[in-house]
Amino acid sequence: MKLRIISGELKGRYITIGDAVGYRPTLERIREAVASIVKGKIPGAAVADLCAGSGAFGFEMLSRGARRIDFVDIDKMSAIKIADNAKRLGADGRIRVIRDDVRKFVRDCYRKTTGNEVDRYDIIYYDPPYDNDALHELALDLLPLLKNDGLLIYERRRRKGEKKTNRDNKINMTDVRIFSDTVVEFYTNEDKNANSAIPGDV
Repeated sequence: MKLRIISGELKGRYITIGDAVGYRPTLERIREAVASIVKGKIPGAAVADLCAGSGAFGFEMLSRGARRIDFVDIDKMSAIKIADNAKRLGADGRIRVIRDDVRKFVRDCYRKTTGNEVDRYDIIYYDPPYDNDALHELALDLLPLLKNDGLLIYERRRRKGEKKTNRDNKINMTDVRIFSDTVVEFYTNEDKNANSAIPGDV
């Protein structure tokens, strides 16, 4: 299976996906819509693609001018494929592939980024497996890993009967878009200090 890079310096190039791996890649129209929404933040950005899977979103950010991408996924084949695709696209010098449980990665990042704006991200894209409730609960714990003007993009399954997403009680949510059975929520890290403790069992 191949996924097309939609725009930017790598426009029209493809990343390949191993047939044996159970990917649920974000649909091209959703990637295009999300990338258009955040286009002003992409040039020169440090981006984390968490639960990266195919890495399609991270490669789209790279193509549109992001400075570096950290791809994080626990699956061995996902990590191998992302590294292979980056090398084939001539982008291996601008990416890191981190094979790790995303919860451990986040805990490690909390320790590294405490008081250190340099190690934080401009954009975090978080697309955990739809059926893993524990990983979905991690979403707002990612906010302290953002730079002061950073943006978290969180993709999840649309709940049964959900017609719209109420922003009330959604800490720092700035926007939400619904695409059929997929919801994409956007968060800033304002009032970040309220979430700055190192999580225990996140």
